[in-house]
Amino acid sequence: MINGDYLAIEKPLLYLHILAGFISLGIAYVLLFIKKGNKRHKKLGMIYVYGMSTIFVTAIPLSLLGEFNPFLFVIAIFSFYLAFSGYRQGRDRNGAREQIDKVLGVFITATSILFYSMAVSLYLIEDSMWITSVVFGSIALGMGINDFRRMKIDERPDFYDRTNLHLNLMLAGTIATTTAFIVTLNPFSIDWLNWVSPTIVGTPIIIYFSKRELAKKVT
Repeated sequence: MINGDYLAIEKPLLYLHILAGFISLGIAYVLLFIKKGNKRHKKLGMIYVYGMSTIFVTAIPLSLLGEFNPFLFVIAIFSFYLAFSGYRQGRDRNGAREQIDKVLGVFITATSILFYSMAVSLYLIEDSMWITSVVFGSIALGMGINDFRRMKIDERPDFYDRTNLHLNLMLAGTIATTTAFIVTLNPFSIDWLNWVSPTIVGTPIIIYFSKRELAKKVT
């Protein structure tokens, strides 16, 4: 995983990037199965957010210093948005509609444009990865639209609706991090399958936990 020639600063950044990824991914799966809302959950959740932020911050210089992989770079952006936006939903009982949340909406919408731009470029050179770009671009755009729609709602959100959104965003961030991990390992011979397999597996998990959370609303 860490072979080849590196600049003096590049290898420490790469180690930090990978370590943050492993820690975030491990904590994400632990959080799925422990009691929600207690001190342990909140403490582990903050470590997860710090880890995802570290992935994002280290991805920027790594992409500039080494061989640039636009997909992994955008996935790092995607992961950071999901983790931080999920954190905001869990922390802000008024529905996370502050200025920082508007910035997050612009941030993820701009990310969708990056994905679509890559899709066009890849399609023109007949690279099948354009399909992956469209899939992730559409997901990012949908999240951006949902953010801006939510900004227009004045009333305080229902507790279960808010915690459900928090859960969905955190799970989606976990899928994004898993995607980067799978792509690095490259277990499938078909490139696009490495990219979309975590989403295919993870989406039913999100649906399951979402339905379970919303079921509490009517009980």
